[in-house]
Amino acid sequence: MNNNQNVAAAIDLLFNPTSLQEAIKIEDETGCDVTAGLEWGLAVPALLKNPALLGRLTKLRVSLNRELRLLLQAWNLGIGEKTALEVAQQRLIKRLQLPEPAAISTLQEILEQDEIFNVEEFISNRNLLKSLLGILLLDSDWEEIAIAAANSVREQVIYQVGVNHISA
Repeated sequence: MNNNQNVAAAIDLLFNPTSLQEAIKIEDETGCDVTAGLEWGLAVPALLKNPALLGRLTKLRVSLNRELRLLLQAWNLGIGEKTALEVAQQRLIKRLQLPEPAAISTLQEILEQDEIFNVEEFISNRNLLKSLLGILLLDSDWEEIAIAAANSVREQVIYQVGVNHISA
């Protein structure tokens, strides 16, 4: 069996509905998220059996986190950027652990592309990464990110008013 077949089989195991339902069941029974290492959840045993897929998922996640950081920097969120990034990264982890059905086929296609993973430290195709972020992160995730940024600005203004004794 070649490397591509190993990756394809592992992807199927990682994202098939039975595995996802088992992960949900165990998390419900324990009352918490089941995570380890790079937070791949219950997929860790399957990933440890397939280092090629673990490497690809890790590179994809690191690249997506980098792209999120670059996007938020470009949006000039000021004091809200750090908090927005923290929330965005948390939402991304959740979406990668249990992706929406619509995202699974896109993730599978990307993870099977050797040319993306065999070159640089990060995935350099920013358009691909932005497109994937648009698929992975839902409107509710972006809303949560926006609220986190806005709350950071709000807290800073209130703090400055209190420190500088500005009367409103």
